Amino acid sequence: MILAVAAFFVMAAVGIFSGLTPATCCWRAFSGAVLFYIAVTIAARSILSILISSMVKSKMNKETEDDL
Repeated sequence: MILAVAAFFVMAAVGIFSGLTPATCCWRAFSGAVLFYIAVTIAARSILSILISSMVKSKMNKETEDDL
């Protein structure tokens, strides 16, 4: 969430320095921040899924080795 807010302000600043109107800057920055938020959320969920899967697999392998 914090990264999306930072992306909003960075995109708004770039738009202002490019000479766009404030409404255009705001709309583009908002759209970019929403897309950035969605991308970060998907990436975080994917990474967590991979890590949890790896931890479960490791734990299962340890338990199977202990049973032998």
